[in-house]
Amino acid sequence: MDRTMYGKVEHGTLQPYQCTLKKGTSPGCESGKLKNTIAGLRCHPKIPVYVVEYHHEVLPFIYRNIGSKHLSLEGMTFVHLDSHPDMLIPKDMPAETVYDKHKLFASISIENWLMPGVYAGHYKNLIWVKPPWASQIDDGEQTFLIGKHKLKETIRLECKENYFVSECLFAPAEDLENVREANLTVLTLGKKINENSDDFTAIRKQLLNKFSLPYILDIDLDFFSTSNPFKSLYSLASLYDRLKDVYYFPSLQTKDTEKIVEITKKREEQIDELERLFKYLEEHREMPPYQGKEPTELYRKVDALKDIVLQYYHDGDIDWELVHDAGSTCDCTDLPHHVSSEKELDIMFESFKNFLGVLPCPPTIITISRSTEDDYTPCENVEAIQEKVINILSEFFSCDEPVLNYLDDSSEGDI
Repeated sequence: MDRTMYGKVEHGTLQPYQCTLKKGTSPGCESGKLKNTIAGLRCHPKIPVYVVEYHHEVLPFIYRNIGSKHLSLEGMTFVHLDSHPDMLIPKDMPAETVYDKHKLFASISIENWLMPGVYAGHYKNLIWVKPPWASQIDDGEQTFLIGKHKLKETIRLECKENYFVSECLFAPAEDLENVREANLTVLTLGKKINENSDDFTAIRKQLLNKFSLPYILDIDLDFFSTSNPFKSLYSLASLYDRLKDVYYFPSLQTKDTEKIVEITKKREEQIDELERLFKYLEEHREMPPYQGKEPTELYRKVDALKDIVLQYYHDGDIDWELVHDAGSTCDCTDLPHHVSSEKELDIMFESFKNFLGVLPCPPTIITISRSTEDDYTPCENVEAIQEKVINILSEFFSCDEPVLNYLDDSSEGDI
């Protein structure tokens, strides 16, 4: 379950990265421990900072830097600070789409823009840095395969996390071809909010063990404070709580591959039926004629939900496909919802500073997503959070003037 639209060296050759590091801040590249090569790559005099509205809009800027040879084509590390993993995959997108950037840009959304880059080989190491209120994937390290499904010809992976299985993205390794290995590290910052503490010695060790150059530092402002916009959708009817029953998916209690394949198939049937029902409801404003002698359990649940919502809202005011989108975020965990107080924001900013201090090297580029138009970052805080984040980044790195793409209707990031 993830958010959706509403309304992440050749030893001794690391010196080029030093030009974007401010003296006396981060300790610089530890070339004896970092992996891969940066031979042949160009160096920005100052680190570009790209600020977009919707998170997937950072992708054209990343591709532009790959094309200009500031970023490598393969094997990069992606450091992703966000309340959401953003690691889903467009379910029906042909795998070959990743090799046509214009088709790719048209196919992705805020929840599924990272993994196509893993399949294409651009990223090998994913580091999701999450706040303490995010629980979609537990802290830890794991390696898995991602590839093209031999029959469906779509991108699938063999990671057995609830996060992927609930979205019907799991496939056993033998069903995949053109596979790549991916490393996923998940760690939490801001534990002081829950009266714990961040272990930055351990975090630094994790980063060095799973790190390659060059790398991208990616920040969603909802990392510092986030809301679940679907909680208020048709709230008079308590819609979101009712959807949890309709879209229920229990937490996995097995790691057995055959059982997970069976569970994935059942989940796919559930989601497909719900999508069909709500699409018909949106187009015809009534439930479809049901197949067979009796309606299915899901049919009865959707029909009952429709009746309840119509008790509080006029039919013409209801977007049933949006209701399906909201339901699709429901499985065994809720979307994170934590609007931070001023004190909590201070804790998160301090943790952010400490995190930047243990990064092994400055990033090649920095991407920032505001995520406020779709109500993930509270609009009353977004400007202050953005200003604070950019100021902190400038304390640690030699950053260029931010490119404020969200103010430019011409979409400066297009390539």
